[in-house]
Amino acid sequence: AMLALALSFSAVSTPGDVLSSVPPANAADGKAIGLCLLQKCRLPLAKCISNPNCLANVICINTCNGKADEEGCQIECGNTFENEVVGEFNKCAVSDMTCVPQKADDGSYPVPSKENVVQSFDTSLFNGRWYITAGQNKLFDTFPCQVHFFTNTAPGEFYGKLNWRIQEPDGEYFTRDALQSFVQDPSNPARLVNDGNEYLHYKDDWYIIDYAKDGNSEGTPPFAFVYYRGENDAWTC
Repeated sequence: AMLALALSFSAVSTPGDVLSSVPPANAADGKAIGLCLLQKCRLPLAKCISNPNCLANVICINTCNGKADEEGCQIECGNTFENEVVGEFNKCAVSDMTCVPQKADDGSYPVPSKENVVQSFDTSLFNGRWYITAGQNKLFDTFPCQVHFFTNTAPGEFYGKLNWRIQEPDGEYFTRDALQSFVQDPSNPARLVNDGNEYLHYKDDWYIIDYAKDGNSEGTPPFAFVYYRGENDAWTC
């Protein structure tokens, strides 16, 4: 869902017309991307253009061009319209044939220093049902309902089924989900690494800034304050 891609072409009736409306500011990159798609991803591109959801995704992405929050707009498009055809097209365009260059890390979300994270962390905290109740990033933290189901499999290891609700343009809701596995970094107990994923080779690093376990002496309800950063074949942050 987060991988809507920064494809700067307009969707029209046939794959051969894909390059017809590349914004002038991105004309060089757009032309190179389009030619690569036509040469190396012809079948996934044709399937995308003929699939209503994939076509809607491309049209939606093009409405993002030039917006102040262009990346965020693209991610929202992917959340709304992604399906298997979109995934197949993304895989070819980004991972297999690298038609879309990876957007470099601009330094907006640096790796936190060890002084700003907890010095020890017991991963057994992440077991059972947890809700996302607050966050700084509207693209990932403030969905109408966001609940994760964690299973602690061994010391320093756990996996989670992540669920979030998306509101469609007509006001209806549907649920997206993802399965992610985490391993604690032995050199930095606050860092939880999700790596080795097949789709766009995405990875996430979670950093524990603060937390409280159930039944603590202060009587604080259990919580985890997580700072995260990630990357995939399309972008890094």
